[in-house]
Amino acid sequence: MLRMAASLAGAALVVALSACGADGDAAISGISNDITGSLSEWKIDLSAGAAAAGTVNFTITNNGTIEHEFVIVKTDIPDGEIPLVEDKFQEDAEGVEVIDEMEKMAKGVTETLAVNLEPGNYQLVCNIVSHYGAGMHAGFVVNA
Repeated sequence: MLRMAASLAGAALVVALSACGADGDAAISGISNDITGSLSEWKIDLSAGAAAAGTVNFTITNNGTIEHEFVIVKTDIPDGEIPLVEDKFQEDAEGVEVIDEMEKMAKGVTETLAVNLEPGNYQLVCNIVSHYGAGMHAGFVVNA
């Protein structure tokens, strides 16, 4: 009887979770599409390095002492290896697709950006002169 009750409870859980759709899939896999993070000299810290395809909400705070950017770049170029020209990477370079950005965030500012992301590899970066080369980048993966 106990085994039957456990089986019924398990079946009910599967049915309930499958009714959740894509959001339920993200929750089941432990992936959140609500990403928080901070910018500072010379790093980008994120609450997660991956999200599920669809709308991803980035809430980012500039905890640095100077202005920073938060740029979402779709690329298969390894993290930190986008070629630089005059201490910045060319945002229209081959293999680099800028999806969206928070420009010129003053110190202490928090902004939220909701963006629809397709599966693939991304870098989340600051592209102010010398910042990317100094380490302001983080790899990010969007899963199907």
